[in-house]
Amino acid sequence: MYARIYNNKLVRVYSKEDLNNSEIISKLKGREVAGFTIRDKHNNIIFYDKDKVSAKELQLIIRNLDTATIAIKMSEEEVIDYFYMIAKMQLMERNRESFTEDELYEWMNSTIDSGIVKSKVWLEAKDRVYERLLDSGFHKI
Repeated sequence: MYARIYNNKLVRVYSKEDLNNSEIISKLKGREVAGFTIRDKHNNIIFYDKDKVSAKELQLIIRNLDTATIAIKMSEEEVIDYFYMIAKMQLMERNRESFTEDELYEWMNSTIDSGIVKSKVWLEAKDRVYERLLDSGFHKI
């Protein structure tokens, strides 16, 4: 699983390794989808643009597991959790209890896809992420 920006939304992309797990498959049903892809027998990528994952789409993905990927839109809370965990890890790895916005931005940018940290998604989430870090005992300088 990895995260990407798609249409100004943060999405989780699941591929073969993730989709082999029945727990993950069961969690996908009914989720808001950015889309999914399957490679055909000529190795062409076929993109399916869907709103929700239905049982029919899950069966199509499972039958084509070796060549399928699916991107699930993350909820607002999942986005906050995603950024919070990355920020917290960066602070802990550096044995820091305090941070500046610029430092944290630089550390996160070096850890995850820079397009994610430069996105509208981060700009909309950062105040809540900072608040959560402060609630966890970290200090903003």
